[in-house]
Amino acid sequence: MTEPLAFALDPDTLREAVTDPAAVSARIERLRGSVRTAPDEIAELLARGELVELLRVSGDLDEALAEGRRAVERAELAGTLPQQHLARLRLAHVHQWRGEFADSTLLFTELLAAAGQFGPVIAAFIHHHAGLNDYDQAMWTEAREHFAEALRIRADLELDEAATSRLAVAAAERHLATDDPQEDA
Repeated sequence: MTEPLAFALDPDTLREAVTDPAAVSARIERLRGSVRTAPDEIAELLARGELVELLRVSGDLDEALAEGRRAVERAELAGTLPQQHLARLRLAHVHQWRGEFADSTLLFTELLAAAGQFGPVIAAFIHHHAGLNDYDQAMWTEAREHFAEALRIRADLELDEAATSRLAVAAAERHLATDDPQEDA
């Protein structure tokens, strides 16, 4: 089993940052090999999914986009509905990081509409990431609403991810308090 990689979360941007670039680069190379030599379509899809995430957080957004599109295609051909949903979420996240908000917002809207069929854990995950998409667009109220819904679900289920949602709610509320247009009046 491969050791999990550590990432730091920037409390202002709410973006993951690579803490060990060499380990991430090595994992990316292993995943590229796994994609090429996967014994079946599902193994390829799993390797490609992690590859998309690592390319995104390492800043290789062009390759992350290309791999994200391939992952969605593979998931639609051979994956389960949850795998298709996750592949689309990863692609939406890449569009978000690239600043392609028309694409990311459309995908997040579709993902949110379907999230309920996958249970509360997935719904919370989608709400949190839709909130990140809104946060990157300085849509603080919308971001806070998504983060708060993710927090509500995660706290009810006593999930560790509730801490991340608390941090996100606080960040959105800081912006709402300091970016209030009525202060300028």
